[in-house]
Amino acid sequence: MAGRNSVWPRVVLMVTILVYVAYGIMAWYTFTHLPPIPAAVVTENGTVLFTYNDVVMGKYYFQKYGLMDYGSILGMGSYFGIDFTSYTLRIYEDTAAHYLGFDAVPQDNASAMAIIRQDLMPIKADPTPKGDVIVVSDEFAQGFYNAVKFYSWMLGPASEQFRLKPDLITNETVVKDLVAYFTWSFMIAMQGYTNGFPYMPGLIEPTANVTYASWITLFTIMLTVMPMAGYVVLKLMDYWNEPRLSIQLPSPNDAQRLTLIAFLLAGIALGIQGLLGAYTMHLYVDTSLYGINLIPILPFNVSRALHYTLAVLWIAVTWIAFSFFVFPYFGLSVSRRQVLTVLVIGVLVSIGTLLGIWASYLQLIPAPWWFIIGAQGRDVTTQGTLWLILITAILGYVSYLWSRASRTAPESLKPFAKILSIAIAGTAAGAFIGALPIIQPWPDFQVDEYFRWMTIHAFVEGFWPPIVVTVTVVLLVVAGLIPPKLGTVVAGMDATLEIITGMIGTAHHYYFNGLPTFWMYVGAVMSTLEAIPLGFVIIYVILLWRRGEIRTELQKTIVTYALVAGIGGGIGVVAFGAGLINLPLLNYFLHDAQTTMAHAHLAFPLAYGLPSIMMWVVAFALSGGFSDRDLKYMRWAAIIIGVGFYLQALLSLVPLGVLQFMYELKYGYWFIKTIITPSGHPGFWELPLVDEFVWLRMIGDLVAALGFAIVIFGMLLRFRKALGKPLLEALGVSRS
Repeated sequence: MAGRNSVWPRVVLMVTILVYVAYGIMAWYTFTHLPPIPAAVVTENGTVLFTYNDVVMGKYYFQKYGLMDYGSILGMGSYFGIDFTSYTLRIYEDTAAHYLGFDAVPQDNASAMAIIRQDLMPIKADPTPKGDVIVVSDEFAQGFYNAVKFYSWMLGPASEQFRLKPDLITNETVVKDLVAYFTWSFMIAMQGYTNGFPYMPGLIEPTANVTYASWITLFTIMLTVMPMAGYVVLKLMDYWNEPRLSIQLPSPNDAQRLTLIAFLLAGIALGIQGLLGAYTMHLYVDTSLYGINLIPILPFNVSRALHYTLAVLWIAVTWIAFSFFVFPYFGLSVSRRQVLTVLVIGVLVSIGTLLGIWASYLQLIPAPWWFIIGAQGRDVTTQGTLWLILITAILGYVSYLWSRASRTAPESLKPFAKILSIAIAGTAAGAFIGALPIIQPWPDFQVDEYFRWMTIHAFVEGFWPPIVVTVTVVLLVVAGLIPPKLGTVVAGMDATLEIITGMIGTAHHYYFNGLPTFWMYVGAVMSTLEAIPLGFVIIYVILLWRRGEIRTELQKTIVTYALVAGIGGGIGVVAFGAGLINLPLLNYFLHDAQTTMAHAHLAFPLAYGLPSIMMWVVAFALSGGFSDRDLKYMRWAAIIIGVGFYLQALLSLVPLGVLQFMYELKYGYWFIKTIITPSGHPGFWELPLVDEFVWLRMIGDLVAALGFAIVIFGMLLRFRKALGKPLLEALGVSRS
């Protein structure tokens, strides 16, 4: 039986190599079938509007000024600021409508819309050695000039009104390059490279591939779920009655207790992250924070980037610190100097990452250093490349130590150590890919998106699930709640399915950004199958709870966190992710809307945040900091956090997403993320009902904050007790 269990780490290693090789092979075809950037776009009389270099420089400036953390291109970026692709097309559309004598875009007049579409459709001229020259109409040219005028105002004197740094861009050449980039993005949409995205009534509509891919996905789910569910149930039955361990862990040594400092710092970072999230959402409805104008030092794009980057950092620091906390239990000796060195480097890298983002987006770092030590300006993979390389090195070192632990651990724990080593190495590889191309941005938007989403999925959907599931399973095994052989199967099976479906399923972000259409079918099928292993986790934790053999307060605490994370986070992925926004036909209309935010705010904090908090709680409990009474409060904290995030989604984010869907059908995608329209009328965020729904989010925010506060203040109150007198004296801290 042990031999059968030892197979799983080898399977996990094989699929890890497989997914990276598969992406490498498919990169060649993908990068040779991208939407072209024209050598030049000219009017019929030969006037050059913009060139290839202007488009490339526009992308450069888009990242340099942090506009992807404010708005989006082809729906890729922030949920709040305008989608520059569709908004720019609306400016051109308005211009063409005025040429025809209409006061506004005549969406109900099919013949007029057909003329407008014809006016805005580019005509390819003879190719040149540097690429095709595109000829456009006079109406198109006037639209370009109008867009330059609008963005010169929006990003210049009016930028603070739009929640951006005052006078963000005052150089008209930069604005022209940005408009060239925005214009190119809607040109490829109108030429059919984006599967009919973004929706613009009368101009751009979804293609047949959107429907076909959705049907194939539904068929695949029905064909796959039943056999896989049957297999998993059989495996659970095979191992359910295997003998469980009875382990009494020794009290942590001084090196292990040092990691408690990292957990406390992670808790403080979580608190700051929560405050930044509340402030960022406040900017949706007001330019000041109750009369205090923070936009000059904390504009929207800065606060948003710091908010999610802090989440990634405190979770990563937690996992690194918890690794060092448990290494001695896996037979791997660690010294105080070793622990302190890694933790100090981790904290310094985290601080450098955050300061780099802040300084870069405030334009305090010159080229090319803004990209290297500041912020790359790529949504979610915002960190400067230096910090990502350092993160790669730290994760690589921790992966190496887990590999060593797989040889020194007790036999029953060796497979878990191997799986953790592989999963952390896979995450490190993803971080390095995110650092490419090191010095300056990729010139091509689609190449950038290809690698950016690989990095994101290497974190949150490919290799992070195996990490949290394996750690949770180890705790359940050590607590005597499940047999080691069953735990190995659960961890191995989950890691295998998550890595394959999560990494290949990265392609569901490629539906509408101009990558080849075959990615839509690959992404739709594989990313929907991501929900299957999480569904099994939900079933498993319910079965565990129903088993009824949970006696100690620590056992109850571990199971409570597993239940809230497994069920709450799993539903956030399955129902609000795969079920609500993953199918191409749904994603087409809900792309980058608040429904996506609902998915993110249920899946990420519950599936990854709560298991990380559980690691703090377990470490404090084993160190003698948390008593049985304290653990009861920690369990309530987990439940309160889960309730808070579901209130966020159900009271605010989902209703906002539904409203955006309704207004998108009426006006088009451009409208659903606007403060004002190009013609000066109130936009979506200025609607009274929208304002009410944004404020309703505060209920969920406050409830979740209460849960976090219980944990954070609990650690603060019990920190000295958990650290222990010898270590306090060694650190020069008095307990009095």
